[in-house]
Amino acid sequence: MLDLHLSQYQGLAIETPSGDVEVSVVEVHPEANEALLDINVPDGWPGAPESPSAFKLHQELSIGAPDGTIRLKVLRFRPKPDGTGGAVSLGIDAPRAWPILR
Repeated sequence: MLDLHLSQYQGLAIETPSGDVEVSVVEVHPEANEALLDINVPDGWPGAPESPSAFKLHQELSIGAPDGTIRLKVLRFRPKPDGTGGAVSLGIDAPRAWPILR
């Protein structure tokens, strides 16, 4: 599982053979152990989450792509020194052949 730290307004793209999956961080609330994520998948993929959606610490989401499965998991929060905002660490599990771009 790849572990990436993303701050508010940062995102990543997972390039699958059937289209790109984009994940961006809308808000980070470490005091509530929650991050608001915007997840966009190609049209026609079943089970796409509503965007943006709130994800709690250790919450996991599986996205069924036509060519495989992508798993995203909120691993931990890295708040700013004042205890607000900061970054969220996302675990990403996808087939190795699919590039993950920041």
